[in-house]
Amino acid sequence: MVMVLAKPIPTELTTPINLEGSRKLSVEAHRNLFCGSYDECLNEAVKRGWNSFTCVRCPNYALTPASPENSIEAFATQRKSA
Repeated sequence: MVMVLAKPIPTELTTPINLEGSRKLSVEAHRNLFCGSYDECLNEAVKRGWNSFTCVRCPNYALTPASPENSIEAFATQRKSA
């Protein structure tokens, strides 16, 4: 079964994401790091001059379930080896 992603819709986040703070402001609470459109959304945020962005309003946000292998640490390791 092939999953078709909707057009990604990143939203500007005016409050910076806190990597070490509360869960409410964490990266994992605001972004689906394993979304196939993540790089596209990151590029869009940079083009628009946003300090940060969130994926929570995007229809693709919940497509990748949260699990230990889908964590910020796993994401960093994946990006480092790419």
